Order: sequence, then C-alpha cells, then structure tokens
Amino acid sequence: MHKTISEVLKTAYGQKIYKLSLSAGCTCPNRDGKISTGGCTFCSEGGSGDFAAPFEDIETQIAFARKLVDKKISAKIRPEDRKYIAYFQSYTNTYGNIDRLRELYQKTIERPEMARNLFW
Repeated sequence: MHKTISEVLKTAYGQKIYKLSLSAGCTCPNRDGKISTGGCTFCSEGGSGDFAAPFEDIETQIAFARKLVDKKISAKIRPEDRKYIAYFQSYTNTYGNIDRLRELYQKTIERPEMARNLFW
C-alpha cells in the first residue's frame, strides 16, 4: 500500500502538515529560449503555480499563503501549533542562481513554523 505525502508527514510529526505554495521567482528553460519558448504541456501561463503566493519577498509570501491555508484549519489548533512545508511551485524553482536559491530555501526552512528535520 502506498502512502500519500500527507500521510507520511502526519505520521512523522504527529499532526497534519499544511503546504504553503510559494515562488522562488525563477523561470523555466522551456520558456526562456534556452531549450524552447513554448513551455510544457502541463504548465499553465503561471508555470503551474496558479496557487502560489504572488512573487514578493519570502516573508510576505509565507504570510499570504498562511492566511489562505489557515482558513481551512480548525480553530481548535492554535496558530503557534500549526506546521507547514514550503512548496516552491511556480515554473522550475531550481532554475536560477544557486547562491540566491540556497539563501532563499535556507531562510524559508529555518522558520519555526516549518516542519523540518524529517528528510535531512
């Protein structure tokens, strides 16, 4: 039997972990001309990131995404007890300057509301 990522995370953390759809501000080699300009069949104009927070600084994106996700969470779960994973969704979020991406991802996963230490 295969488990969903939601089930794996719930088992590992003892609570439901919520996904925050974010953007690293990258583009895609299938759009910028490096490989092609037409994009991929599975991506929308937003790069399959239609549910991602608008590209702004990461703190603003997280606050925006949490506001959307928190509407679905029971009021019985205190905001400080909620845990999330950062899901960088739009375009190809590894297609950019490695130092900038490393800093962005590190800054994001070090936040106290992010579930971490499961896979690394």
